[in-house]
Amino acid sequence: MIDYYKISLEMLIQLLHGEGYENWEKWLSEDIRLWETEKSTEHHLGAYGGMGSFNDVPMGTNDTTGIWKRKLFGTVQTLAYNFAKGNISTVPLDETFYGYDSKEISGWRCRNCGEAKIKKRNIEIYISSVFLPKFIVEYIKKDKLIEILDLEKVINSEEIIQKRKDIEALVQNYEIELSDSAEWLWTCPKCQSKETCVYRWILTENDTKLIEANNNLDLNIK
Repeated sequence: MIDYYKISLEMLIQLLHGEGYENWEKWLSEDIRLWETEKSTEHHLGAYGGMGSFNDVPMGTNDTTGIWKRKLFGTVQTLAYNFAKGNISTVPLDETFYGYDSKEISGWRCRNCGEAKIKKRNIEIYISSVFLPKFIVEYIKKDKLIEILDLEKVINSEEIIQKRKDIEALVQNYEIELSDSAEWLWTCPKCQSKETCVYRWILTENDTKLIEANNNLDLNIK
């Protein structure tokens, strides 16, 4: 029987490697030793809770790989914690365990003139949130979960490339500008208004339609 608790710890170590968290790498190595020798998870559970705890570790950059890495790191953390806590005894095959079903994409909008932008990184956050749970379950079924660490292979798969193109084209069809910048726009580039805000859109009908979320701030377009 495959020891997915141990695998999850090994995956966390690999994800941390090179990120400047040698202390957490050592901590997780001790988790593995205690599990192998005593079947104890107490040490791992001691990493959680309070400021500066393991669940507060920032991971990944704002580029495409960093976004997927951050999502995978948090997901594997959840898996390891639930094994250690005794909440699960076998690896889940339910995709909902590894993420949430959100169809929302965040962007930026001017309340004065309606100018709208969506950052490409927010599209990537959406895609990773939707597809990573699916890929994790597929890798588990093949007994190859650890191979998902090859994120470049996942990111550059035909399915992901096509989904990315489709959503970007959809956004542009709704006359929403795509932005490569990760910076907040304090002033609208179109009308120079400072009435800018976070704005959210919902993807529906299998990602072929974009509608405005109902919890957005009202626009003041005259």
